[in-house]
Amino acid sequence: MPAAAAALDPGIVIPAAPAVSPAASASPAAAAPSPAPARNAGVDSGNRVLDAEDWLRRVGMCDLKGPARELAAHTAFVGHAEGVLTLALDPGFEYLRTERSTGALAEALSASLGASPQIVIQTGQAQAETLNQRRDRERDSRQSAAEDAFLNDPGVKRLIEQHGARVVPDSIRPIDEN
Repeated sequence: MPAAAAALDPGIVIPAAPAVSPAASASPAAAAPSPAPARNAGVDSGNRVLDAEDWLRRVGMCDLKGPARELAAHTAFVGHAEGVLTLALDPGFEYLRTERSTGALAEALSASLGASPQIVIQTGQAQAETLNQRRDRERDSRQSAAEDAFLNDPGVKRLIEQHGARVVPDSIRPIDEN
């Protein structure tokens, strides 16, 4: 994953509550905080997201559905300060960034943060991992472990060596995916 946090482009700002006037979100650049340094990993701050791990944990606990769930899965943590949560959206998924999906994400996060955050979404790669990227990485790791375990099994090795058996490509799956 490229570590190009500086390549982020300003996105849109969605107010925390629908009652906020349009003038309050007119300047996305003015509302964007600088990225918060990752510290106190695993410590529950209560009213703010501390780091990328805390972001992934909180998003995983939210009961999001539809486009809001997909938006959350494709965004990475950039920073959270003074009620403004800044996220980076994977390039190619800009269509998920709508007022409705961002508002639903803010509302879902309000349960763990105590209030709906104002969300600023930038497009570009972030240094942090998205929930979707983490799931892909973990799935690939389980797949690789399953293939290694199968191919290193003494019975399988014997079948291959003594009887000329071959493994059908893409036929090995981790037990949890059957």
